[in-house]
Amino acid sequence: MNKEIMSQEIESMIRTLDFIQEEQAFIKRKLSSLLENMVMSDVLAWAEELHQQILNRETAIHLLNNDIIVFRNNNKSKRSINNIMDLGAVALFRKYKQQVGYIESEFYIWKNKANERFESALY
Repeated sequence: MNKEIMSQEIESMIRTLDFIQEEQAFIKRKLSSLLENMVMSDVLAWAEELHQQILNRETAIHLLNNDIIVFRNNNKSKRSINNIMDLGAVALFRKYKQQVGYIESEFYIWKNKANERFESALY
């Protein structure tokens, strides 16, 4: 795999994880606003569950982001022949790319469900 392409994809993965964190922060703010305006027992239980999901996801994103940043920094310092990366780096890259893809697709499903619940709670 070409080192330049891998570097660009690594930066893209980091941006994706940063975006998900920003979106989660937005949902957290919406949750706080909802709780200020309406506190019913079922909403409170859902809010606690949603908050725990956010915390779990933030932890996973933080750990994966740190791993990718370490990988990126190591990748930048490695020498390559004809700009081709070694098989170990390519395997690790693919692993991280798969993990980011999973988190991203799972996040959008979760986000849509959370937004539907927010909508139903407000009306």
